[in-house]
Amino acid sequence: MHTGGAYGALVSHDTHPCTPEAIVPATSPGSGPRPPVPPPPPVSAGSDAPAPTDVGPHLRPGLDDRERELAPAIVTAWRISAALGWLLPGLVLTVLGFVLTDGWGWLVLAAVAALVVFSVVFYPGLRYRRWRWQLTELAIELRFGVLVRTQETVPYFRIQQIDITAGPVDRLLGLASLQVTSASASGSATLPGIAADHAPEVRAELLARAAAAVGEHPGDLRDAV
Repeated sequence: MHTGGAYGALVSHDTHPCTPEAIVPATSPGSGPRPPVPPPPPVSAGSDAPAPTDVGPHLRPGLDDRERELAPAIVTAWRISAALGWLLPGLVLTVLGFVLTDGWGWLVLAAVAALVVFSVVFYPGLRYRRWRWQLTELAIELRFGVLVRTQETVPYFRIQQIDITAGPVDRLLGLASLQVTSASASGSATLPGIAADHAPEVRAELLARAAAAVGEHPGDLRDAV
């Protein structure tokens, strides 16, 4: 029948397989095919894209291992301390020189004045140039001394306590000192002349290195130094 032929044609059209080639993008009359969508631009190094968070232990932030100087203001602090320290002894020596010697009081005064000038004016600068400190891989090292050179080494895994101290002169000049108490035979070591706003960072770095070193060393090795 005529209706059966139409039904058969309709069934044949609906059962045609749907292949990718049969899908044609829709276009408006009189226009060509749609242009392909361009890929997104690559992210440049200076863009605001978030950086990876897993940087690994080799990129741990903190102070590096280079040799460091003290803050220059420590020279002024040493000069003030030396001047105050010489005030009473210099006065006593001068008075005794005039009282106990016959005409040699001015010579004693000149000698005391020379010592005061050297101690207040010249020696603090020499002392500053000879002071160095360094955070090495295993310990904090302090090197100082003008006539007699001294090197103090405090291993990180022996550090027990770190205190930040500042006297009146230090506070006036914006300085602080780190008092490092250890379990070694040397007892403790003092790192002077640290900028007051920088001292907490140095203390935190030392505590972090001490904690890491204690975790890496067995108990028998910690007791061997």
